[in-house]
Amino acid sequence: MQTLLRDISFALGQLRKTPGPAFLAILTLALGVGANTAIFTVIESVLLRPLPYAHADRLLYIAPAEREGFGTTSWLNYRDIRDQSRQLETVAGYSEDVGVMQDRDTSESVAAPRITTNLISMLGGQPLLGRVFTDADGETGGPAVALISEGLWRESFHGDPGIVGKAIKISGKPVTVIGVMPGSFRFPEQMGADMRKGVWLPMQPTAEMLKDRGYNFFHIVAEMRPGVAAIQAQRELDSIATHIPKTKAEFSFVPRATLYQEVLTGPVRPVLYALFGALGLVLLIACANVSNLLIARCLGRQQEFAVRAALGASRVRLVRQLLSEGMVLSLFGCGLGVIIAELAMIAVRKLPEGTIPRVDSIAIHWTVVLALAAFAIVTTVLSSMLPALLVARSNPQIALQAASRGIGSRSVSGRLSGWLVAGEVALSTLLLVGTGLLFHTLWNLQQARLGFETAHITSFSAMPDDSAGFSAMAVSEDTANARPSVAALVYQPLLERIRQEPGVQSAALATSPPLSGMDVGTSFEIVGQAKDPSNKPEGRISAVSGDYARTLGTPILRGRMIDDSDIATTPFVVVINDTLARKYFAGKDPLQKQLDIGGKDTGMIKPYTIVGVLTDQADSSVGGTVQPLILVPQQQIPTTSLFYQALLETVVSFVVKTRGSVPVAAEMRSAFHEVAPGFALDQFQTMQEAVENNTFSQRLGLYLVGSFAGLAIAMVIAGLYGVLSQLVSYRRREIGVRMALGATRSGVAKLILRKGSILIGAGLGVGLVLAFITARLIKGFLYQVQPLDVWTYVAVALTLLAIGLLASFLPARRAASIQPMEALRTE
Repeated sequence: MQTLLRDISFALGQLRKTPGPAFLAILTLALGVGANTAIFTVIESVLLRPLPYAHADRLLYIAPAEREGFGTTSWLNYRDIRDQSRQLETVAGYSEDVGVMQDRDTSESVAAPRITTNLISMLGGQPLLGRVFTDADGETGGPAVALISEGLWRESFHGDPGIVGKAIKISGKPVTVIGVMPGSFRFPEQMGADMRKGVWLPMQPTAEMLKDRGYNFFHIVAEMRPGVAAIQAQRELDSIATHIPKTKAEFSFVPRATLYQEVLTGPVRPVLYALFGALGLVLLIACANVSNLLIARCLGRQQEFAVRAALGASRVRLVRQLLSEGMVLSLFGCGLGVIIAELAMIAVRKLPEGTIPRVDSIAIHWTVVLALAAFAIVTTVLSSMLPALLVARSNPQIALQAASRGIGSRSVSGRLSGWLVAGEVALSTLLLVGTGLLFHTLWNLQQARLGFETAHITSFSAMPDDSAGFSAMAVSEDTANARPSVAALVYQPLLERIRQEPGVQSAALATSPPLSGMDVGTSFEIVGQAKDPSNKPEGRISAVSGDYARTLGTPILRGRMIDDSDIATTPFVVVINDTLARKYFAGKDPLQKQLDIGGKDTGMIKPYTIVGVLTDQADSSVGGTVQPLILVPQQQIPTTSLFYQALLETVVSFVVKTRGSVPVAAEMRSAFHEVAPGFALDQFQTMQEAVENNTFSQRLGLYLVGSFAGLAIAMVIAGLYGVLSQLVSYRRREIGVRMALGATRSGVAKLILRKGSILIGAGLGVGLVLAFITARLIKGFLYQVQPLDVWTYVAVALTLLAIGLLASFLPARRAASIQPMEALRTE
């Protein structure tokens, strides 16, 4: 131990003698280690650390096999799995839903999922106050009770300790608060930050849910029995599925069981691993750079090592000393790296909500500390091993005879330094190619056809105070006594009021505007066309008002657009998008054809006539696949149908176009306060903000990989400059002799530039081959650009060649300025 302490003390003394190179080495390692620690912290917290629920490693998500990620099924399918499974300890479920919480003066939209009464106990949830749901709470027609989140309790009810037993109003109905759930309980996780201020309602099956296997608004989660593997649970689910009644072909259910955490983190998993791989390259470049710095120090201390060896120091002792110096550099670098990682965590927590699941729980845990210790060991070994091997192989007698002449460029150390620089160039090439491809992707996304304008257009959501929600919908058969539509009573007068606001050019209602995330799907039939039960047409459906296309600036390709004159007493019409027209009416004119939407079981009692074809709009993502879309006049949706409740009674959106950059939130709230005071308004954003938020992940990836590439380039410049400076220093006498014998200064400069070009060229060649091999790994992140894009590779090659010439210029200039007599006299 004392020997180790002496080695560390001596290493500190040596580093103090050369503070500049030591600081550069520490900073280089700190950037590499800090960035890797930060990304590993995110990976550990999001992907590796179990969710904060009991037996989270046995928690399964069961969805239709044809859907990737989260997917819904019916209550009847859930009931069959719950009753027949023997491999699953508990089977529970939930529906994502929203509601409006009201007090005397305000209405506030809240996340309001409905859950089966066994869900919280399955997850091990314990309330802060009160109790959780009982079986009686989940019976059809059961009591109106609710659990509220800690965030809602503290912010809206000021932490009232007597909240349990009090009645609050949710979506126009009084419910009794029976408990408060802690802030750490935010299930369903896919609803994200909304659950911080949410309520949970018991799932009470409706008549529609109990009879319709196609009523798909339900998510299934289950806990496997101890010792049961996911593959065993999947086999049992396959067997259960074969016994599920198949009354209609379109309602056949093929279940897929996946660990819940994998489904939750699926979208970010490849991104995080890709960033970790990129940062691994940066760390390797940092270690190579530090190795070069240590080699340079080693060369300058060869006489010292030779004297110590001549006085009896063993090679093991000298190697241990160099490893000690590398360890000290690594410890300082890792210490500074922790600070950098903490700063990075602050930046991560400020990312837009939903970018990373459970972002507020990301923290540096003990597992990250162990990883940091591993980084320290790796960087010590990688940075110090080559200089230590040089010392171990050196001949003290030759070093002493060489006096102060140094060693030539053809020595082992010179070649090692050159190889390290070439390796840095190769790894930097990989990062630059990735940056170039992502830049091309972002450029393509910015140029992608949106199908709508973004200038001076604002959208916002509105929820009625008696919002029906998605979980309790039912078809009414009493069409003779159908109630009046909220579209005619509220929404149309609201639109007329909004259009009168100063500065408003036009306004429209749309239940699923572009990039809103609202997505209601339906099957349909083309009247008069032969039916294919195995391939029933499907698409998205949205209710809109007049002026919708005009407000968003979306062109009509054929026919006309929906107008405010399309009301319940006029012929029923729809407008379809170009994708639906091309997919289901290929080579035919769709105008005046009729669609039977949803079927009679949904309460859509009349067919709709197609009167127009709309240009495709980006629906769920910029540059993504556009789904078939049906636009229905808001006043022509029967109030007895399921679609009336799903589209008009739960949450709607409005789009407003102004004559300039005019904030509209205050004016909209004023208009609603006059016409519909109980409505809750939320999610105000311009369409430009919607586009930017939708492409944020691609921009973030470009910025991160670009910054990694920039850091790598800086290291390449430093490494190449260092190697060539060493070359000039150690060949100073040779250059003096050459110039004394007639070599020109330009010839000497070309000699150094040629050396730099060879190193850059060798590294570039290897890097391009590696990029060619690995580029397909990032294909999933690209849009309208091939992984082997020629222009990207050419641009990277030219960039690195220019960087090589830049880094070589100063050493070449220094070599050309050597005075022959001074060089020879010094030698």
